[in-house]
Amino acid sequence: MIILALDALDNNYVQKFNCKNLIQKEHGQTTLKGFNQERTIVLWASFLTGKNMEKEIPIKTQWEFKLHPEQTFLKFFQKYKVIDLPAFSYKQQNHEKERKLLKGYFEDKVTVEEYESLIWKNHEENKKEFFKNLGKFPLLIGYFNLADAIGHLSFGLTEKMATVYEELDKIAEEAKPSEDLILIISDHGMKAVGRYGDHSRNGFYSSNIQLGLNLPEITSFYKIIERIAKNEFS
Repeated sequence: MIILALDALDNNYVQKFNCKNLIQKEHGQTTLKGFNQERTIVLWASFLTGKNMEKEIPIKTQWEFKLHPEQTFLKFFQKYKVIDLPAFSYKQQNHEKERKLLKGYFEDKVTVEEYESLIWKNHEENKKEFFKNLGKFPLLIGYFNLADAIGHLSFGLTEKMATVYEELDKIAEEAKPSEDLILIISDHGMKAVGRYGDHSRNGFYSSNIQLGLNLPEITSFYKIIERIAKNEFS
């Protein structure tokens, strides 16, 4: 099984930019019903555990939060590889630098170009690791925050976001030759605030098999992944 965890992938832009590889056999929006805020770390932790983790993750120390495998659907797999996923294998140093540059931008100390250069560098690191491990594990999860990180400063700039979505669509295309089940999932979407972007309350999902879902919650996928691991899903 392959899971592409694409932070802030937004259904409207997936459709607008005609991302044919992100749009699989079944696709649609997810809902954040039951969540008070669209916090990245909370939503990925909830995806991994199948339960709403909002009350268990304090805002002040949220980026330090880390789950153990037995708390997640990873326990259903004998082997797995999880690349940079928040709440589990998050690359703290990389993302701390990103947040520092983002803060620096709003303090007029850092340019958009300096910030985006680091984002793309970290993205390429994850992409290289993802394709190096493709086909080697029963479960491979690759996390990519490109749409979120670029979107916070540029979601209202259509041309720039088209490049981001083209890149993510290409990753999905290159993963397709695998015979694995492919699940593409985002934690939340985005909405334009002038040239900038803010989190929205509908994420995106798609699968290369029919799952029979209709506006699922991010916690809904836990049981599906368990059934897949146990070869119970047809």
